[in-house]
Amino acid sequence: MPGTVSLKEIERKAWTSYFEDGLWDVFLGAMLLIGGIRSLTDNVWYTLLVLSLVPVVPLGKKLITIPRLGYVKFGPGRKLKLGKAKAALVISVLAVFALFLLPVLFTHSGLPLPGIPVSPIMAAWIAVFFGVLAYYLDFKRLYAYGLLYGMSEVIWGQFGKPVGSVAQTIMGIAILVIGLVVFVRFLQRFPLPPKGVSDVKA
Repeated sequence: MPGTVSLKEIERKAWTSYFEDGLWDVFLGAMLLIGGIRSLTDNVWYTLLVLSLVPVVPLGKKLITIPRLGYVKFGPGRKLKLGKAKAALVISVLAVFALFLLPVLFTHSGLPLPGIPVSPIMAAWIAVFFGVLAYYLDFKRLYAYGLLYGMSEVIWGQFGKPVGSVAQTIMGIAILVIGLVVFVRFLQRFPLPPKGVSDVKA
């Protein structure tokens, strides 16, 4: 039915517009960048800095995105997708954090790293989870970011430091720059409205 298609299209555009603020790109780029610097410097404070990035997206949505786009109440189908995406995101963040932390734990404990191909397995796992997020969020750039995260892990596993650390840092910078460009374009495209924030039900 034309009306149904129209409503679905409106909802889809409203949904995808919430990923055009660049916040996810900045978050993911900063995580990879700081992780690379962490492995280069062996400074544990950078690990805490990675964790401090977690509130960036929700706070940014609240303070920057919603005041410009309004608050959209999505239908049950989108809410289900969002719930699955959140679950996948939590697992992915924990996996990336473990990826940075496990080598440090093994090194300080004096235990040898397990004799299994950790890097290829982790790279594939990370790419799959980014793909799941990209699918459920309809956020196409995540496919590319998943490949970059996976590639950085493979390079790290193959060459170790400093090559792997530098690769992580460079790829993090690339994602971060993309995010900042998207963010600036978002601010230019959607200036703050003169009054209030309107709720939109999709």
